[in-house]
Amino acid sequence: MTLERTEPRRIPDERLEETLGRAVREWREKAGMTQTRLAELSGLTQAAISRLEHGKCMPTFPLMERIARAFGSTLLVAVEPGRGVTVTFVGSDGTV
Repeated sequence: MTLERTEPRRIPDERLEETLGRAVREWREKAGMTQTRLAELSGLTQAAISRLEHGKCMPTFPLMERIARAFGSTLLVAVEPGRGVTVTFVGSDGTV
């Protein structure tokens, strides 16, 4: 999968679950994948993917590992004092 490079970013005052959900939604859309397909690949339901993408739940690390595996990507989460949390996926070819 080849995706154009995007810089990780965080929207001010965004909750962590919203940041994670937005990152999943953006990566899924860039991959041309539906919520249903991501659900199939990750072993989750489409409803669970929707809740995740809309920041309605706080995903666990094992769940995020399943999502990253479904994308064939590495998930990077950075906690920066004073700047909050940034989330990005890195494709197997190194694209961000």
